[in-house]
Amino acid sequence: MDSMFRKLTNLINKHEKIILMTHAKPDLDGMGSAIVLFKIIDRLKKQCYIVSPKQNIDNCLNKALSLVNENIDVSFISEEEIQVDKDTLLIVLDTQKPELVECLNLLDIIQDKVIIDHHIKADSYIKDALCYICDSTKSSVVEIIVEYLNFLNYDLDGLLATILLAGLEVDTNSFNFKTTERTFKVAGFLINHGANLILKQEILKEPMNELIKRYDYIKNSQKVTDNIILCVMDNNLHDNVEIALLAKELLKIESIQASFAIGKLTNNIIGISARSMGNINVGEIMNLLGGGGHLTDAACQIENKSIEEVSQALKKVIKEGNYEGYIIK
Repeated sequence: MDSMFRKLTNLINKHEKIILMTHAKPDLDGMGSAIVLFKIIDRLKKQCYIVSPKQNIDNCLNKALSLVNENIDVSFISEEEIQVDKDTLLIVLDTQKPELVECLNLLDIIQDKVIIDHHIKADSYIKDALCYICDSTKSSVVEIIVEYLNFLNYDLDGLLATILLAGLEVDTNSFNFKTTERTFKVAGFLINHGANLILKQEILKEPMNELIKRYDYIKNSQKVTDNIILCVMDNNLHDNVEIALLAKELLKIESIQASFAIGKLTNNIIGISARSMGNINVGEIMNLLGGGGHLTDAACQIENKSIEEVSQALKKVIKEGNYEGYIIK
């Protein structure tokens, strides 16, 4: 990884302007890491901007960004304000898929690109980057950014350490998924650099109405097998984060080893979010429906089908597709 960090640093130093961008509807992992990378680049005395989210962001990230705006000098910029020349470098964090980025247009108008991600490479990925710092064994982009801080021997502000710790907790579902000894070392690093555990909890708290709504959905969930549960949401529109949070919550139910939540993303796109304790490969199950992901964390989007049709298709894959074949021995 040191060689990749060395290459990243050289690329930053060779460009006069750096634009940081996450996936659309960013989360604490991607946006928190972008903010810390902004401070690293600022320390390298380069002009840097973070692309502002176009759509509503989740409550936790909104609280974190409010704290950042009050206490830390960070430059956000809208897509319309961005001016690009040959000395501009684009760094994409927390996704490799072009269709998921905040501003697809930037991939076309900025020639020099770097990708920093922790997801498994899919068939669709940004193919013309100068540098890929991608490691699917990492729990989060936070792990990669902390390693980069250590490589540069840079300190970290306590507030930013708190936000990174919150992002780490979200992406690992409270250190239950994709968590290794290295993940705990990263958490220890952040605490040693001033992460405030009480403030972290405040950032991660959710509004009561959101929790009540989620538990109403859980009440209507159903077991597909003895250890797999499925929750079909209503006909209202939901975002990926809301569906993913529901899938995570379902996995807390006793005896459940894998969970699936289904909701409408748009009027013609149905989203599935899948989670596993680690002994059922939900990534392979999602592959059969045109999606993909990790062993424990996967998703799928299906067009031009009703939510009931998608539900039936998923049940068929689980029941008739011999899901036992996806059990990790």
